[in-house]
Amino acid sequence: MDNQIAIQYREILERFNKIIWTHKIHLCQADIYLAKRKKQNLILSFLSALVSASAITNIFKWLPEIVIVPLIAFLSLALTYFTTKYKAENLEKKAADNERFAAIMHDLRNRYAGFLSDIKAGLYTKEQISEIRLRLEQIENIIYSGIVPYTSSEAVNKASKALKNKQESTTTDEEISQIISSNLQL
Repeated sequence: MDNQIAIQYREILERFNKIIWTHKIHLCQADIYLAKRKKQNLILSFLSALVSASAITNIFKWLPEIVIVPLIAFLSLALTYFTTKYKAENLEKKAADNERFAAIMHDLRNRYAGFLSDIKAGLYTKEQISEIRLRLEQIENIIYSGIVPYTSSEAVNKASKALKNKQESTTTDEEISQIISSNLQL
C-alpha cells in the first residue's frame, strides 16, 4: 500500500471507528431506557396493588380507619403522579428511536468494513478511494442531519466497556474457527 493510500485508509479507519462507537452507544442507550421502563412497570404494579381497596384493608387492617383513608388517598395520588410521569417519558419510543438509529449505523459500519477490506486487497485506485470516501461522507452527513436520538454518559461508559473490555465488535480467528464451517474458512 503506497503512502497516499495509507493516509486515505487511516482517515477512513478513523471514521469507521467512530461509527462503531456510535452504533454501540445507541444500543446501550436503548438498553438503559428498557431497563428503566422495567423498573417503572414494577413501581406502577406495586402501587396499583396497594391502591386496590381490598389490598389496603387487608394489609393495613391493624391501622385505625382514620389513618387508612388518608393512606389510600396518598397512594392514589402517588399512582396517578407516577403513571402520568412515566407515560410522558415514553421510554419504549426512545428505546426504539435509539435502536433504529443503531440499525442505520450498523449498515454504515458494514459499508465501511467492506470498503476497508477492498482497499487492503488493493481493489481501488487513489482516485476511486477518494470518490467512495466522499460518497460515504455524504451518507454520514445525511444520517447526522436528521434527528439523532439522545445518548447519555452512562450509555457511553457501557459502550466503552463493551467495545474495549469485552471486545464486542471484534471477531477473533478462534471464534471464526469455532462457529463457521471449515469449508467456508480460508
